[in-house]
Amino acid sequence: FNHFPQGTHPNPNLKPQERLSWVVDLLPYVDQAPVFNKIDLKKSWNDKTNEPSTKASIPVLLNPSQPNPPRSDGFSVTHYIGIAGVGKDAATLPLADKKVGMFGYDRTVGMRDVADGLSNTMMITDGYKDLGPWAQGGAVTIRALTTKPYINGPDGIGGPHTGVIQVLLGDGSVRAISQNIDPTVFEAL
Repeated sequence: FNHFPQGTHPNPNLKPQERLSWVVDLLPYVDQAPVFNKIDLKKSWNDKTNEPSTKASIPVLLNPSQPNPPRSDGFSVTHYIGIAGVGKDAATLPLADKKVGMFGYDRTVGMRDVADGLSNTMMITDGYKDLGPWAQGGAVTIRALTTKPYINGPDGIGGPHTGVIQVLLGDGSVRAISQNIDPTVFEAL
């Protein structure tokens, strides 16, 4: 479709945290088309009609090295979060802003929009706290870099691997990034 998924599935009638997440738009491409086909894209992620689908456990969204205790509400989580950019307002910044990341609530990022190149741009990373349902939009599934240290700090970016986090870059490659990376370099990614 010549662009990456938006941070939340477009729906101006819902707040970002009520919308479906970027994960929903990827379901047909990770062998989950039957789940995707049962989701009403006009309704919230936790609408009663969507619950049977959005409660499904999607193995590719779970880090096998990380604990996955069941949630009391029955929704399955994701251990991976999209990067909104730098700053508390990153998910709402316009595409031309220098602090913008790959995911925003109402912005579409195309390949040509990634000025530093897809192999140099962080898209998705490990999350370790405040994890929530994979279908839920908002801060549960996309995060901004707001407070240093960015890795294993208050933003909830980090993972179970000692000394590193796994990062999916825009070109589809995965790299281990040291938790000791210079914060300025991490911001540039």
